[in-house]
Amino acid sequence: MGDIKVLKDQEEQVPSRFVSFTAGNRRYEFVFMKASYFKSDTLVVDLLGNHNFLLNHETLDKKGHIEHVFHINQMEADQLRNCLHKFL
Repeated sequence: MGDIKVLKDQEEQVPSRFVSFTAGNRRYEFVFMKASYFKSDTLVVDLLGNHNFLLNHETLDKKGHIEHVFHINQMEADQLRNCLHKFL
């Protein structure tokens, strides 16, 4: 096995927010983390779906983005989008 070359090793105190809610018929549990490393984005960890992604208000409103990330229909995405705007 070859040597490991560390490209970046950075520590940062990151505020985290744990939120559980329902939107429509679905339940969500997220962790929202803001750090200077992510610039204007928020790292969102979906605890129930085992996904993570970077979001900001602009990408949240991008047509089809939430539908694709969560594999949900447009109506469910609209409900989720309204909730996520409150937490970003």
